[in-house]
Amino acid sequence: GGEPTMSDSVWGLFDWFKENKETHPNAKKMRYAINSNLGAKPKLIEKLAEATQHVERFHLYTSGEAFGAQGEYIRDGLDFSQFSQNCVKLLRDGKIEGFHMMMTINALCLDSMVEFLDWVLQLKREFGHNKPSFSVNILRFPSFQSPLVLPDDLRNLFKQNLEKFLSNNSKYLEHMEINHTQRLIDYLDVVKTPHAGAATQEKLQKDFKIFYSQYDKRRGKDFVKTFPIIGEWYGQL
Repeated sequence: GGEPTMSDSVWGLFDWFKENKETHPNAKKMRYAINSNLGAKPKLIEKLAEATQHVERFHLYTSGEAFGAQGEYIRDGLDFSQFSQNCVKLLRDGKIEGFHMMMTINALCLDSMVEFLDWVLQLKREFGHNKPSFSVNILRFPSFQSPLVLPDDLRNLFKQNLEKFLSNNSKYLEHMEINHTQRLIDYLDVVKTPHAGAATQEKLQKDFKIFYSQYDKRRGKDFVKTFPIIGEWYGQL
């Protein structure tokens, strides 16, 4: 527990850039990338934004795939409004060459993934086409959390939502983002990816229910209330 911080070595490297940016031959060419869940208090984010001023090629990687309360359910401990404010603060005040949003696609995030992508698009419009850029990584293990656990009607619904998002917004997206989103659409397509067998899906759904009812109990969460679309199906499992 305790306060989220960044390790001394991260700040040490920022100091190196600050001291050497004019004199060291590689300081201007070197790409400095860090990965952060961006959950820190504003003071730390301000410190980070200030530290980036001395780096020519700073890249920040962070993670998210679902909006608001759903994002908080999936990533326990996340405060979504703090996270989104931190993203904006760094994009506005930091000196950032690339800001990368890594999305891990599980069954749950499909409920608000389009809302999340709409928010990412707002940021792109304000800060630039690659701020942030996003990658869509399909979670395959544990398999009961994969999108394939969902019944066909839900997979089709989420596939249609994503197709609509893509056809409305592809002009704002980079090639990689279009390809990644299309790959997920194909993955959700019931016709293209037949189930490995009904029995296995039934088993996955049973594991899904056991896992999330325990998760709710232990973390004080409420699946059905948090996920209006998937929750209806979940409630009947």
